[in-house]
Amino acid sequence: MNRPSRLFIKIRPTISFILIACISTVIVVTLSLQYYFLKQLAFKATQDSFANITHKVKSKIQELDKTSNNIIDVFELYSATTKIAKKSERHPLLKLFTTTMKNNNFIYSLYVGNENKDFYEVIDLDTDANLRKRYNASQKAKWLILKIYKDSTGKRVEFHEHLDKNLNILKTKEKTPTYDPTVRPWFIAAQKSKGIIKTPPYEYSYSALGAKGITYAKKIHNSNAVFSIDLLLNNIGNVLKKEAHKDDKIILFKRNGDIDASVNFKEKITDFKYKKIFDLTLTDTKNKHFTLCIDDINYYVYYAKINSIYNNKDYLAILTPVDVIMQPYSEKIMNSFFISILILTITIPLIWLSTKVLVTPILDLMKENKKIINRDFTDVKIIDTHIKELHDLSVSLSNMSMSIKKYEEKQKELMDAFIKILAGAIDAKSKYTGKHCERVPILTMLLAKKAQECDEGIFKEFKFENEEQERELSVAAWLHDCGKVTTPEYVVDKATKLETIYNRIHEIRTRFEVIHRDLTIKMYENILNGANEEEEKKTLEKEHQKLFEEFAIVANANIGSEFMEEEDIEKIKEISKRTWTRYFDNSIGLSNEEEKRYIKTSTPMQENLLEDKKEHLIQRDRDINTLYAKYKFKLDIPKYQYNLGEIYNLTIQKGTLNQEERFKINEHMMMSIIMLERLPFPEHLKKVPEYAGGHHETLIGTGYPRRLKKEDMSIPARIMAVADIFEALTASDRPYKKAKTLSESIQILSFMVKDKHIDEDIFKLFLTSNAYLEYAKEYLKEEQIDEVDISKYI
Repeated sequence: MNRPSRLFIKIRPTISFILIACISTVIVVTLSLQYYFLKQLAFKATQDSFANITHKVKSKIQELDKTSNNIIDVFELYSATTKIAKKSERHPLLKLFTTTMKNNNFIYSLYVGNENKDFYEVIDLDTDANLRKRYNASQKAKWLILKIYKDSTGKRVEFHEHLDKNLNILKTKEKTPTYDPTVRPWFIAAQKSKGIIKTPPYEYSYSALGAKGITYAKKIHNSNAVFSIDLLLNNIGNVLKKEAHKDDKIILFKRNGDIDASVNFKEKITDFKYKKIFDLTLTDTKNKHFTLCIDDINYYVYYAKINSIYNNKDYLAILTPVDVIMQPYSEKIMNSFFISILILTITIPLIWLSTKVLVTPILDLMKENKKIINRDFTDVKIIDTHIKELHDLSVSLSNMSMSIKKYEEKQKELMDAFIKILAGAIDAKSKYTGKHCERVPILTMLLAKKAQECDEGIFKEFKFENEEQERELSVAAWLHDCGKVTTPEYVVDKATKLETIYNRIHEIRTRFEVIHRDLTIKMYENILNGANEEEEKKTLEKEHQKLFEEFAIVANANIGSEFMEEEDIEKIKEISKRTWTRYFDNSIGLSNEEEKRYIKTSTPMQENLLEDKKEHLIQRDRDINTLYAKYKFKLDIPKYQYNLGEIYNLTIQKGTLNQEERFKINEHMMMSIIMLERLPFPEHLKKVPEYAGGHHETLIGTGYPRRLKKEDMSIPARIMAVADIFEALTASDRPYKKAKTLSESIQILSFMVKDKHIDEDIFKLFLTSNAYLEYAKEYLKEEQIDEVDISKYI
């Protein structure tokens, strides 16, 4: 069977590939799930961290609010709070001011202002590194006191005092004031409010380098003064910096876009790339987290709304690159990846080696299966494996092979029986074939055995590889004449020239009888007409005598036992000219096919004693030229299937068969080949038609039906040709001939060797191996076995 044009892969690579693919899939899925969950874990951890920062910022803002609120409430209780100290005066609450600021280091300054534009402020120089430079203060200076007041002349004066930590004056400075507290946002807002106010971030007029901060302020009860606390926004920024990582961006901003504090952020929150964050303030979203691509970098964004106790709304946005979040986890994943690759690399050879446990018994099963394919059933073994399914399959395969073997043996027995029945039927069909189909296989196999035993010449390489090849030749020998089942029995058994279904010599003799009677009648007619009776009787006697002689000639010619010379042929033709009168219609009482050959004539009618008539020519019922060409038969086919002409048959020079009948006899060979080639022989019997179809071929292309030459014929085919001829020569059960002796048969074979009709090497092997004598002792009559001098032939 032809394989379809598909790609086939061996089982070991297939299993290895599947296992590696499964392991790889598990690794990929595991790493993917690990990455997914680690990513979720990272984002969750980041979210928790950002929530914690948010909580701390919120707590810090609320702490500042509450602390500032408490401080203002405390100072409101002191009437001295509203006092504006002048140049040479020390504020009565200075100690309380500095102590409060020490205990709350986030306070930039405490101050009080009134509607008279007087102003008193205590600044902690340690709250900003740039303050000392801004006010030209020494490192020993801890406090800066700002006083704005009207002197005795009503002139506004600004006076600075630099105090150390023990409140000792280190330096003083006086200048013309430019600062007006009454126009500041905190003062205006506090005057309008009944409680404590908190300003949005703004730039301090007296701050270092224009730093921004927020102010808590309250109008003191029953006064026109406002007490305030300033906090630099960098206090909140410090909280953010403390919590922030290197790559984090943290922004604390207002709804209007003003930024209270930030870390690693120098841009505006209102920029387009931050639009998604800023737009959240419009929807009043409390908390949200998402990813955002900014400048081709993916950021994880945490957004939160922060409410103070003063109902001021702040918004906190924390941005950190996703890669930074995933970095520690990515390292873990990469470590896992490389470990997985290492495991897979180690696993691949282990898988390849482990598949041997499965593949080896499968390959062994395939070997056992090939034995079954090659019909070597006895050698099928149960494979050695610990895999139950494969062991069970092997047992099943072994049992199946034995079952097939038994079935094949039964089929073989049945086939052999059919073959022998057919051969026996052919032998029984005609006594002229005797036991030819039975004895040819015996002699053929005997010669084949001798050829196998010979290690010389053409037989050196001739060997049957197994019993099946030997059986192939035996089957061919049994079937070598199977085509004879199609040969009409009367043709095979034709013993005389005029014989068809019956011997037509009786028909001819009847005509002689008629002529004999007519001559007698004519004699009496002549006597009645006055002729001399004695002379007429003498004449009749001569005519009768001649008639008997002519019949004897015809009858002798009909036997065909001797070669017919030309003068004998002429005698037959001369005798055929005698005439007789037919009175009856010869075209009635015929079969349909026979009626087609006859032409209706009037009677009475004079006919020749012997004739070749048109109705004697029987046409072929089918065209065999195309059929024979298909099977490469090369032979001359007679025009007619049969020729029953009386003169034509009586003048056959040799034997009793005419050209058409001899072709019909030889046709058994063509029919044998056709029948055998149409049979669906199994592979081990494919050469049966070749062996059986060559026993009438010669070595020089003069045989039939294919006119093969020596190089076209195998040794078994040439062996069968010798066996067929020798059996026919020595057969003693043929009624048409006398059996030849051993020496006569060998001599005839030698002539056929010289004529290149049979193989010389096989003929010599036949003699030197004593095969001829072994066969003779078993199947020839004792009187046939004579001395043979084989030295004359070898």
